[in-house]
Amino acid sequence: MAFVPLDALLDPMLIPIDGVVFAWEMDADQSHEIQPDQIDQALSDDSKSLWLHLNLSNTRVQGWLRQTPQIPESLKEAILDEVSRSRMETIEEFGDGLMMVMNDFRIGLTHSGDEEETGTLWAIMTPRLMLSLRAHPLMTTDTLRHLLRQGRITPNSVVALYHELIEERAVHLRRRTDQLSDQMDVLEEVLIKGDNLPEHETLGRLRITCSRLRRHYAPELTALRRLIRRRPTWFTDDDADKLREQIELLAFLVDEVNSLYERAKVLQDELSAHVAEFNAKNLQVLSVMTVIFLPMTLVTGVMGMNMEDLPGLEHSFFAVMVIMCGAGLAVYVGLKLKRVI
Repeated sequence: MAFVPLDALLDPMLIPIDGVVFAWEMDADQSHEIQPDQIDQALSDDSKSLWLHLNLSNTRVQGWLRQTPQIPESLKEAILDEVSRSRMETIEEFGDGLMMVMNDFRIGLTHSGDEEETGTLWAIMTPRLMLSLRAHPLMTTDTLRHLLRQGRITPNSVVALYHELIEERAVHLRRRTDQLSDQMDVLEEVLIKGDNLPEHETLGRLRITCSRLRRHYAPELTALRRLIRRRPTWFTDDDADKLREQIELLAFLVDEVNSLYERAKVLQDELSAHVAEFNAKNLQVLSVMTVIFLPMTLVTGVMGMNMEDLPGLEHSFFAVMVIMCGAGLAVYVGLKLKRVI
């Protein structure tokens, strides 16, 4: 099936207005936000570039994707399948366009470790259009919206906007790794001091979080490197160089996540060693007490038998006490000499 450029496919009259989260128009001179009813005019102007951000959880948006006839069926099936499966870090090329699946942090989560803190961001790109879709509000796209509205970034093309997207994702990943590193620093100090040891569940959640981040972000390195090798014709050499720098940054952050995972594993092992040592010490104390009192128990058991011919029954209390204490003291000295205690 031949690929039709995406900006020629999107009939804005068919795009569900209530599914448009954000629309941004760009050209060589200026960029600004537009309303959904202005998308038609922006797409018809060859000098304009456009970013459309859609809510994939909107059933009308999903229906629009299914009914759009010119988009290749493989692309539509991939997007809709990804909505249900949620994770497949790949970059696929379709003619003159790019379809990307990226991971990003969801907004409004508590980072408790019991919930999935990342969501899927789809981006479909042509030289003049970026169409991004998400099922949940995501930090990077939300931050980009605020930065664009405040005028702190002024991309004049789709590729420039794409670079801003990649860099902003790296900022959020860096911030999350710093949070995890700070938490592990605190836990390390607690383990070194040996007081109020953290719960094993706390370290378990940190390790699970690092594992999820590694699973979500590591495959994107392969996808981005594939994009470098098979970049579209509308990616310039400068764009490729900038993308290489961003790949290096992402590789560094993925290595950082791997280090945090191994660090959490070491902390778990250290905590297990502390708990085992604590239990061993308690067991040793109980064992020593049992050994010391064992001869005393034997003496009291013998002297407590109700037998008339048992010698030493009359006026024997103090003698029995001396024998018990002497037996216990003898055991204690023996343990000391053998350096058991």
